[in-house]
Amino acid sequence: MSTIEKGSSTASRQSDADAELAMAAASKAAASALRAGARAPLFTLADASGRRIALEALLSTGPVVLRFFRGAWCSFGEHSVAEFASMHQDVVSLGASAVAIAPPSKPTVPSDPVPMPELQDIGMKVARAYGLAFDLPVGLRPRYEALGYTPPSTKRAGTWLVPIPATYLLDRDGTVALAFIDVDYRKRFEAASLLSALKAVQARHAMLPRGPRSLI
Repeated sequence: MSTIEKGSSTASRQSDADAELAMAAASKAAASALRAGARAPLFTLADASGRRIALEALLSTGPVVLRFFRGAWCSFGEHSVAEFASMHQDVVSLGASAVAIAPPSKPTVPSDPVPMPELQDIGMKVARAYGLAFDLPVGLRPRYEALGYTPPSTKRAGTWLVPIPATYLLDRDGTVALAFIDVDYRKRFEAASLLSALKAVQARHAMLPRGPRSLI
């Protein structure tokens, strides 16, 4: 094995070890994350241009898909958003809307524009309300800082919060119909399962009896 190959192998093992340590901490925190059947907390967030979007307004038009990701500083997070964007038209065609949510961060490389709103979760207030934040182990913090991540300020000294990737499908009344909480941030986004759940939600509404028609 060449020196370059040895170095690459060592870096890969270290990266895997770092990921396992982060996932262990995220798994513990994710135990209290919002699950199916719960009522989703309402919020209003702005995108990069300052346009404010309220979850309540989105729900008034139909089901909503929320995709929480780690941010532009994370290459896995960027890939996740790209995958999410590729299915956006499928979500819209099924009568739903979708938004991506992450703490504000600068991309490490230029990225293509995406069709859905990318909302900035300043202070990770929404992520925390959904139970999607964990305290990063001290030994990993320099690595995340080197990647460009800046944790939000909190009242607890020494806390270093990082978002947990997750996808929620919310029914029109704000109830969580489906929850994917991805403590392994390296996993690919499961688009087929989400679309199947969305079809089931819309089919259920289609079967509900309609109110009496007006005679006027």
